[in-house]
Amino acid sequence: MASEVWQDEGITSMTAPQAVVVNVLTATGCDRCQKARTLAKEAITELGDSRVHYREINVVDEIDYAVHLGVMSTPAIALNGELVFPAPHSKARLRQAILTKLAEL
Repeated sequence: MASEVWQDEGITSMTAPQAVVVNVLTATGCDRCQKARTLAKEAITELGDSRVHYREINVVDEIDYAVHLGVMSTPAIALNGELVFPAPHSKARLRQAILTKLAEL
């Protein structure tokens, strides 16, 4: 993963280990996707760590990336290009997963 280019709202890095990028994979018309967006944004806000960044990905627009991750349905959440939650989970579990990734930096 170190050779991948990460882009998120103006953040570009060749290595991305300085940050945790929370990718919420969504689809148009997905009712559960709004809940996942809110959950992820709230978890990030509560952590208050500038190294955590949000990025929403429409699976139709970035189908190759979704397939690469193994996304079978939406919503799904990936951290730094690794599918962590193939289905929505609790905010507490997402926060813990982000903290684990931050500890690995």
